[in-house]
Amino acid sequence: MNLRTKTIRGIGWSATSQIARLSMQVVITAILARLLTPSDFGLIAMVAVFSAFVGIFSDFGLSSALIQRKEINNELLSSVFWIGVLLGVLLTLSFAICAPLIAAFYSEPQLIPIIVVLSTTFFIGSLGNTQIALLTKNMNFKALAIISVCAVAVSGTVAVLLAFSGYGVWSLVWNAIVAACVTVPLSWMYSRWVPRVFLALQQVRQVISFGANLTGFSFVNYFARNLDNLLIGKFLGPSPLGLYNLTYNLLLFPLNNISNVIGNVMFPALSIIQHDKQMVRDVYIIANRYIAVVSFPLMTWMLVAAPQLVPVIFGPKWAGAIVLVQILALTAIGQSIGTNIGWIYLSQGRTDIMLKWGILSTIVVVISFFVGLRWGVVGVAAAYTIATYSLAYPGFVIPFRFIQLKVSDFFAQLRTIILASLMLWAIMLSVLVYLEKLGGMPQVVILIIVTALGLLSYLGLMYVLDRELLIGIVKLIGELGASRSESMEDHA
Repeated sequence: MNLRTKTIRGIGWSATSQIARLSMQVVITAILARLLTPSDFGLIAMVAVFSAFVGIFSDFGLSSALIQRKEINNELLSSVFWIGVLLGVLLTLSFAICAPLIAAFYSEPQLIPIIVVLSTTFFIGSLGNTQIALLTKNMNFKALAIISVCAVAVSGTVAVLLAFSGYGVWSLVWNAIVAACVTVPLSWMYSRWVPRVFLALQQVRQVISFGANLTGFSFVNYFARNLDNLLIGKFLGPSPLGLYNLTYNLLLFPLNNISNVIGNVMFPALSIIQHDKQMVRDVYIIANRYIAVVSFPLMTWMLVAAPQLVPVIFGPKWAGAIVLVQILALTAIGQSIGTNIGWIYLSQGRTDIMLKWGILSTIVVVISFFVGLRWGVVGVAAAYTIATYSLAYPGFVIPFRFIQLKVSDFFAQLRTIILASLMLWAIMLSVLVYLEKLGGMPQVVILIIVTALGLLSYLGLMYVLDRELLIGIVKLIGELGASRSESMEDHA
């Protein structure tokens, strides 16, 4: 099977997985938001700040190194597996021991048992990291799709049942535990690889530089991604943090799912062709065009429809999140393509430069958090948006040099999508203002009308401005469907 076929099949299964997961997550989150309080979500977000930091060291970047490396053997795989398990044990113990300190930092004693229970996810997850990396390297995205969908379905069902039974914040705790417990055995079953009791330190040293630089980047990037939650939780409390975190995840989840549909496949695919700069450049541009054509209008829709979207999905008690959704939607538009530069750094093996850029960009973002905190959660969100766009140009220039791509050439390929999204914003905003002036119309009806007209308008605009892209998407969807059918027949 050639790389193109593998890539198309991979995108097909990745898309299937992400759509299924997104649909389930939206329903599950909407149910939990009505059964639980902002404070419940805030408590989990408090823990997540620290668990995300500990998770940076879960396998020291060795799983990604396995994917990037052209050739691997069983000795290297087994060595990485056992190192990962050892790290999992150490991280679980360390996180549990630090529970009283973290609870004291927030002045929230109820966090102690939550942290102790959640600490077990590091050990549980370590048992499947290498198997997941192996499936990714082999581009077996059908198996990865089944694993991820099953994990979300089972864990989400358990969380909802517990929330209905009055378990409060513990329904969110067990959501994470069950997801890990489902993922590990399925990853072993589909990878069909069992580690040997073997530790080849010499082979591990050959990939440690890649992993160390990637871990270093993850370390500094952690502060850019999580310090806002830490500061809000520390100085503003669990309820404001609950609002901010749910909003952030509302924007980030569909954004990640759109990017990950293609992104999950791009890293291993670009690693295979890493020395052919022209091909890497062409594939990178095409992939980002497909991402932007969906993410740009989606975030534009959320920006305009937030006043109706938030109360309809989450209920009136979450009305404070409306402004946050609108601000962070602006951030998400840029991040939908900005975060994809990681494909270049990783596939080209330049995690050293990735680390240096991460240090600089994190300093800017962290300063913005401290500045914005003065104006509460809205200030933090606004400052984060400003910092994101101030870093955009150099953030593209540096990695683009590795594949001889000019920033102007890259954005020239996106200009029709940008123009269509701006026109979409004006159309939907005009319709929304008109409907609100009529008065007496339920919010859900306004949301449906604005969404339907927005979708039709955007399709019409793209048909006029970039018909070739729309035709290409239709053809890709056809190929994805055909390749998935063939893949299912191959495994029958």
